[in-house]
Amino acid sequence: MTLPWYWPLIQDLRKHIEDNHLDLRGALDEIDYTEEYLHYEKFADGEDVSLTCPFSIHCSCDWKVTAHVEFKLVESKSKE
Repeated sequence: MTLPWYWPLIQDLRKHIEDNHLDLRGALDEIDYTEEYLHYEKFADGEDVSLTCPFSIHCSCDWKVTAHVEFKLVESKSKE
């Protein structure tokens, strides 16, 4: 199974929430919401995608992670 391109972002968010915000109601639900957003949202080639702490409005947390999206075309092998 191949992991989606955004998997490292989700893992970073999970670690941040587990380390800092597990006391907040629905904290782990934010991981699922973010994963769904990244799965369905369209991103352009060369675009930077940033995630910030979903709880920053409740605390002074300034956590952020960024990824750079690059599309690479791979030659497909035809089945004969």
